[in-house]
Amino acid sequence: MGATDDIIAQVRAMDRCWLERRFDDLKSHLAEGVVFVAPNGHRSAGRDAAIEGYREFMGRSEVRHFQTSEPVVTCHGDTAVAEYGWDMAWDSNGQSYDAKGREVLVLSRGATGWSVIWRTQLGA
Repeated sequence: MGATDDIIAQVRAMDRCWLERRFDDLKSHLAEGVVFVAPNGHRSAGRDAAIEGYREFMGRSEVRHFQTSEPVVTCHGDTAVAEYGWDMAWDSNGQSYDAKGREVLVLSRGATGWSVIWRTQLGA
């Protein structure tokens, strides 16, 4: 399996973790100093903060539908960018939402494999 296939598998596994509420399993996908940037520009730094964001969202939400397009991966040495579209419907705090957007992940290859170091979500 090449780097592109490894990264696509990583992206899909990471989405399964939060969708299945396996938050501790996200640690193996995220770098210690990962930065998340929300569509509104809010930034959070650090793996624990990123995982808590997933935990908080899923604690108040029920995802009714989640589908992604095939990730497009660009590799440059030990750094890669994976981007893909998503379509999601969910209920949260008594309201229903339906949104489409894009996810942009920057990954770094270390001794144990690829880890997300940056996530930007566009849309929602």
